[in-house]
Parts: sequence; C-alpha cells; structure tokens
Amino acid sequence: MAMKEMKKRLAEAIDLDKIKIKKAGKDKITLDLNGDGEPDAALIDTNGTGFPDLLALDLTGDHKFNLYLDDTDENKFPDVMYIDKNGDGNVQLLSIGEEIKGSLHKKLVEIFGVLTSEDSAAEEINKALHELAETVKELQARAADKKA
Repeated sequence: MAMKEMKKRLAEAIDLDKIKIKKAGKDKITLDLNGDGEPDAALIDTNGTGFPDLLALDLTGDHKFNLYLDDTDENKFPDVMYIDKNGDGNVQLLSIGEEIKGSLHKKLVEIFGVLTSEDSAAEEINKALHELAETVKELQARAADKKA
C-alpha cells in the first residue's frame, strides 16, 4: 500500500478525537497524538519503495524525533531500534535483529505492524493509534523523570 493510500486508511480509522494524521511530503505521514498541533510520531519511507519502513517518535516532547524503529529488511516489522538522545545526530543502538528489549519495544513493533499492514481493519488501526499515543505519553513521562 502506497503512502497516499496509507494516510487515507489511517485518517479514516481514527475516531473524532485529538489524533490528527497528516501527509508531510511524499515519503512521510505524521501523527499528532495529543492534539497540540505538532507531530509526536511519523511513518517514513526512507528507501523509496512507497511503503513506510521507519517509525519515528518524539521521545522528549520537544517536537523533534529521537527514537526510531527501522524495518531494515522490509518484512513489515522493525528490526533495529535506535535513539538520538540529544538531537545531535549521535545515535545509540538500542536493539537489533530478533532481540526485543522490553515490553514497550515489543508494543511499538506490533503497532507498526498494524499501522502498515494492508490487512488491518479500521478498528485495529484505531486501537493501534490509541496504543501508540499512550506509549509515546509513557515514554515522554519516563524521559521527563530522567531529566529531573
């Protein structure tokens, strides 16, 4: 499913609440999960296939993506997770391959699978978007606690 069709499916699946879906160029779909007008997550096609292979998240709430789940083998499930803690391009590898570190990583991989699958029903997509919103909120709270 191409990015344009995916954006349409995602937008149709959400109920009328604070989640907003926008296409940002031909290779990116942004997700405003908390209604502040800024993207908290994005599905990005980094390899030009027309399908998203990267889930980017704003871990710190500063409107910059810094946690990435990358589907490097194009099997619809991210196999590499990395973080750019300071937003300076100095990334740290968190996990690679089949190794899934922690329940949040596993949940994000499952959400990515639902959001990018052509077989996902609208109800499944809606649930995945809400789970993504809750997961990002939890990650941002953890990041804020570490700064304090």
